[in-house]
Amino acid sequence: MPNVTTDPIKVLIVDGQRIVLSGLKLLIESDARFRVSGVAANREEALQQISLQEPDLIVLELVVGEDNAIYMIPVLLAKCRANIAILTGSRNLPLHDQAVIAGARGVIAKDELPQTLFTALEKIYQGELWVNRNATARILLEIAKAHAPKQAGPEEKKLASLTKKEEKVLQAVVASSDKQLKVVADGLCISQHTLRNHLAAIYEKLGVTSRLELYVYWKKYSAAKAA
Repeated sequence: MPNVTTDPIKVLIVDGQRIVLSGLKLLIESDARFRVSGVAANREEALQQISLQEPDLIVLELVVGEDNAIYMIPVLLAKCRANIAILTGSRNLPLHDQAVIAGARGVIAKDELPQTLFTALEKIYQGELWVNRNATARILLEIAKAHAPKQAGPEEKKLASLTKKEEKVLQAVVASSDKQLKVVADGLCISQHTLRNHLAAIYEKLGVTSRLELYVYWKKYSAAKAA
C-alpha cells in the first residue's frame, strides 16, 4: 500500500505493561509508515507525551477485565487532535462499543496479523472507523438510546404540572427561604395574598404542606437530578 503522508505517522502507545510497550514499539516501527514518538504506561505519562510530542495517532490498550481505557479516551482527546485506536485481547463486544462511543475510531484485536494492524492504524489515522458491520449497528443503537428522551419520573411529572407563574414563585420562594413572604411577594411584584394562593396550589401539586417541606423537596430533587 502506498504512503499517504510525506512524513511517518507519529504514534503514541499507551499500555500499562512496560514489556508490551517495547514490543509494540518495535512492531509498529517495522512499518515505514509509522514512527513511535512516545510510549506511556498510564494517563499521566500519556498526557505528558501528548504535550511533548503532539502525536498523530494514539494506540490505547484495552485490558481484559478493566475499563480504565474507556475513561481515558475523552481525557486524551481533549488534549490533542490525534485519533485513537484501541488494541485489545478482550472479546467483550459491549466494551468495544463503549470505547467507540467514547471517541475511539476503531478497535483492533491483538490476534490480527501485523499487516491488518498496520492497515487499521493507517485507516484510523485518516479518520475512518475500523469496526465491522455488526459493531456499527450496535453502536448506532446505543447512541440512539443515549439520545432518546428519558421518560419523566413522578417528581418530574409533578413539577411539569406547575404553571409558568407557579414555577417562578417556586424558584423565588426556594431562593429566599430565609426571607418573609412579604419580601418574596414584593420581589415578584405581587401581593402576599396572591403569593399565598400560588403557594397553596404548589403545595397541593407537589405533596408538601409548608415552605420548609417545599425547600427540602426542591433540594432533594436537585441533588437527585445532579447525581
